[in-house]
Amino acid sequence: MTEEFDPQFWAAGVGRNKHKWSCLACKDGKWRDARFARRHAKSILHQDNVKHLLSPPLCPWSSPTRPDLSPPAHNLLADLPELEPHGTQYMPQAAAPDTDNYDVFQLDWDAIDHDQLYVPSVHDEQLTTMASNLAGWLADGEDLICSDEDGSNSPDVEGEDFDPELLQPGATRLAQRGDTAPPNATWFPWPDKKTCILDILRHLPRSLFSDAQLQVILWGLSVLGVDNVPSTRILKDIDSALQSQYGIPSVRYQGALGHVYYVNHLPSIIAQEMANPRVRPHIRHYPEDAGGRLDQPWQASRWLYEIDPTVATPMIRKGRQDFYVFEPMKLMDGTVVVPERWYTKPSTPGSPSSDFEYWGRAWRAHPVVSDHTCGYVVHMYETMEVRASQFLLSFPHLLQTYQMDGQPDPRNIIGLIETRGCGVLPWTLTNPAVGNRWRTLARGHRVLSYMIWLYCDDTSGNTSKKWNKHNSFLFTAAGLPCVMVHKESSIHFLATSNIAPPLEMLDGIVDQLEYAQMHGVWAWDIEAREMALIIPAVLAMLGDNLMQSELACHVGLQGKYFCRNCWVHGAGADSSQRPDLAGVAVTNSDDDARSIQTGSVATDSDGSLHRDVTHQSKRKGRRSETMQDLVDRARRFLGANPPRTRQDTVNKLRSMFHEVTSGKGKTRYIKMKTDTGIKDTYMDVFVERILKHVKGIHAGSDRYTEAVSVITQGRPVKQFMSPVWRIKGLDPHQDTPVEILHVILLGFLKYFWRDAISRLNDAQKVELQVRLASFDVTGLGIPPLAGQTLVQYAGSLTGRDFRAISQAAPFVLYNLVPRECYEAFLALSALIPLVWQPCIDNIDEHLAVLQVAIDHFLNCTARWTPRWFNKPKFHIIRHLPDHIRRFGPAILFATEGFESYNAVIRDHSIHSNRQAPSRDIARGMARCHRVLPPLVWCNDEQDWLMPGSGVESLVNINIPSFRNVIADYFGLIDEPLTLEAGSCVHDKTRPRPLEKTMTASRAPYALQHVERRLYQTCQSVVASSGETCRLGDFVLAQDPRAAGSTLPLVGRLHELLQICHSPAQQRNQANWILLETFEVTGSADIYNLPRIQASSWVVLPVTALTCCVNVQHNCARHRCTGSAAVSVYEEREKTTKTTRRIEHLVPSDLILNTAQMRNATHVQQFRTQVQQLDRDRAIHTGAAAELNAQKIKMLKTSKANPARQPPMSPSMAVPSHFINVFHRTGKCTFSFQMID
Repeated sequence: MTEEFDPQFWAAGVGRNKHKWSCLACKDGKWRDARFARRHAKSILHQDNVKHLLSPPLCPWSSPTRPDLSPPAHNLLADLPELEPHGTQYMPQAAAPDTDNYDVFQLDWDAIDHDQLYVPSVHDEQLTTMASNLAGWLADGEDLICSDEDGSNSPDVEGEDFDPELLQPGATRLAQRGDTAPPNATWFPWPDKKTCILDILRHLPRSLFSDAQLQVILWGLSVLGVDNVPSTRILKDIDSALQSQYGIPSVRYQGALGHVYYVNHLPSIIAQEMANPRVRPHIRHYPEDAGGRLDQPWQASRWLYEIDPTVATPMIRKGRQDFYVFEPMKLMDGTVVVPERWYTKPSTPGSPSSDFEYWGRAWRAHPVVSDHTCGYVVHMYETMEVRASQFLLSFPHLLQTYQMDGQPDPRNIIGLIETRGCGVLPWTLTNPAVGNRWRTLARGHRVLSYMIWLYCDDTSGNTSKKWNKHNSFLFTAAGLPCVMVHKESSIHFLATSNIAPPLEMLDGIVDQLEYAQMHGVWAWDIEAREMALIIPAVLAMLGDNLMQSELACHVGLQGKYFCRNCWVHGAGADSSQRPDLAGVAVTNSDDDARSIQTGSVATDSDGSLHRDVTHQSKRKGRRSETMQDLVDRARRFLGANPPRTRQDTVNKLRSMFHEVTSGKGKTRYIKMKTDTGIKDTYMDVFVERILKHVKGIHAGSDRYTEAVSVITQGRPVKQFMSPVWRIKGLDPHQDTPVEILHVILLGFLKYFWRDAISRLNDAQKVELQVRLASFDVTGLGIPPLAGQTLVQYAGSLTGRDFRAISQAAPFVLYNLVPRECYEAFLALSALIPLVWQPCIDNIDEHLAVLQVAIDHFLNCTARWTPRWFNKPKFHIIRHLPDHIRRFGPAILFATEGFESYNAVIRDHSIHSNRQAPSRDIARGMARCHRVLPPLVWCNDEQDWLMPGSGVESLVNINIPSFRNVIADYFGLIDEPLTLEAGSCVHDKTRPRPLEKTMTASRAPYALQHVERRLYQTCQSVVASSGETCRLGDFVLAQDPRAAGSTLPLVGRLHELLQICHSPAQQRNQANWILLETFEVTGSADIYNLPRIQASSWVVLPVTALTCCVNVQHNCARHRCTGSAAVSVYEEREKTTKTTRRIEHLVPSDLILNTAQMRNATHVQQFRTQVQQLDRDRAIHTGAAAELNAQKIKMLKTSKANPARQPPMSPSMAVPSHFINVFHRTGKCTFSFQMID
């Protein structure tokens, strides 16, 4: 048997490989038994290698990075011109080898210098740039070298690996899968192209593959003739190797509450973001003083004024000097100051945010020289705003010059004075002898802060309706601009668990955060091309109302003290007492809701069930509210209340824990939670353990103390409190901003819409459906409304549906609901565009307008019925103006992007075996992150490796009519640049002279006639806002001849002209627009919206076009009905069926819809002023109407069933002047007077 294997080409095995042979010709390192060795010897690959060994050695002319090129690729690359080293001229073309003898071509790898083996060559670069053109040819190339295991149905033999090899298209190599050959540098860190592409496909965030689906893909590749497709096991092995070396680690934690969970390494994610060339240039590390402008979080007061200086960016670099906070430095005028924080300012007013200069807020340091001491005293009350250009000497340079200047030693800081006239306090901010500790840690590198929005929410891990709750933590960089911060590629996963509560997982996240804030995170700054030390910090914690209450150690919206921000209380509390001495708790009812877009099930932020606000509670012992009760509750909701503070809550939690350990018992602990509205669910677990352990033991005894010590083990109280209190610089009461999605869209609007639908009879519902379907959505950026869906399924709508309803409600609800209800809708529709405004030009003016809109909305709601104020969201909205000032426009801390990300988490849960969800989902997310950024992070903090050119080429494929779906999935493609303002699309008409255009007839003298000049008409044009305006649309335009302070023109676009053979035509831009202008003639009586009327015609340059606006017909005034009929389309086919649509009478009577959310910054200039209601009168009117409506209902009930007539209560008496009464149908008003 041995004789048949030539020892020149075969090596016999020994030991565990006895009776096996290894091929010396192929050098694959695999051991085969006799059966497979004989089959391998018959393969073309083996025979070619034997011929190569027996033939004289050939001098390799190909690139050493291309091992053993297959003949088609070999011939193709041989025809490529070779470049000189500098790439300026081509070398003479080398003669291609004889194609008749290509089977004998092999490279002598023993003759190649392996130290230079993987240096990219000119041929590599040429092949990368030609990848898109060559891919098809290579895929169709003849399979001239087959695998020796092809077609085998034999079972595997131990030690044998039959998996085909991963190759680049058109290339093979001698090494097999079992070898440890270095990877291909072109596809680093993957071994080759096939592995790279398949590994990326396996980790698409929203298109995860199961093993069965992956097998189908691999089968399809094999059937299509792709050589050496790797197996599933090989892909998993490579994935594990890459993840362990270059991926984000998932850290295991054994929580203090006893649960095991996994957290993806926060510092590693931040480091990769800093090394991501598509993200890093957009991240801001310094706050900005933009004057009154506010459109980014770094311009808001929290980052600019309130963030803890120890976690803010501690230094700036000027020239070759690094200036750090809390270190003495010298200014140009010789003044010595101690900077407190750094920020930026625009270089000139109105300049872009990228054009800025550094400033510092500093304390003046006064030298003190006496016989006993010589140093500086820092006066904190003497604050200076210092421009960076005024900096002269940093702390190290000041140490070198202070003696020559005759100044005290800057290392001797005697102390500080906080307030004028107070004593000197010791200096504790730094060690003055060494300066800021970050200077020592940075070792000359820059130190930058990295602010994050930390988000927590629950989602289901199932696709079915069965709830499988997973609490998840996500974050995104707060330093990203508004247009990027909520992109899916900017959202990063930290942890999830279906057993560990949120605060227990937060403990592990805070551990990583504290370590990073103490030691910093080393990262490669791809923009500065140097290492940087990063300090992460939490700017705010986001989530729905329930989650934010839990994070803030608040009892929740069902408690008596239902607000996490302030000390407002509900019914039953004595307002004369302190907040911590209040009465018993009551439950505030509210609705459940569905999350937006993703269809994921999510509870509403109030977490309770909906009921009609006019229904009395039937719980035993609950008395009916009197009119005074309703009035008092409304006043508390709408009044000012003292804010909650971090220190006050921490002190109360310490006191509560001390009460338990001292033996006061569970009843006292529960009462303290009720009396304060404070509930630390993390501490509750330890309290329950203590109470269980000391049960039956007399309080105050030594045995009781010993039993408590068994649980506490001498640890300080803070270790039993929520980890949120360990987050430096965060106040969970004030740094959990109002979540506008659940408070407004899934709150007020949902309540009102459901209530409105419940008031309608069948005929009114049909009328409402017709109005919704007829609503003109031009300029709103939303699809046509599905009237039947919005009415029939009013209880199952999403945030996107309520966005559309808010903009349409004023035009579809008139005369269908009571006037008080309709005016509340009008006030809400007027409020929403102000809340969702992305850019605020003047923060003080905007917040003043916003506050008036909120007050008007609440007053209208109170006049309708104060019963709405059993829902805490009507109070929470009052904190929104403060949060906008602290964090920026409300859309920055909205949670739509995070809610949408729940679908990604759910997919990872579905594609796991559900046995270890926290671990499996965390590792799956980490793998998605590994293939996301175009940079690889190695284990060594100083060892950073860029991916190969082939990997980058996958992102940069630029082929016409080709969508790079993979790059789109990961968000690696820059947003498509909006077309330049003025870009147009031609219509199908031929160019014509000016006199044959509509412009010549409508505005004959607007354009100068030029002989033989032709004009091309267009059908659409891009406005300066980036949206496309079409003929017939209503638009806003700024007349360049008018003063800058005047309102823009409202007009209808009738014609677009482009001058033929002009520079504008070469840029595919229009020159002129013809507008029919409209002027505002007042406010519509019913809508309280501006009426517009046609006035004149005007021709403007295309650059004057600002944006599209939404205009509706004044149907309420002209009583338009659904008398028009349109055809019904089914399955995209026109049928004989018809449906009703609104037929407009007097079409020229138009209303400008200022409720539109798109382009709200421009449209709100036309906002009409409404008469503000007196709050007390509105509350009393609503309370009287509510009680009278209840009385009417009881009278109707008593007439229907006299035996069940309830006794008349004196509390139901209402003064006679409150006669505004309405009932559920909204069709009648009654005058009703109670007799005292």
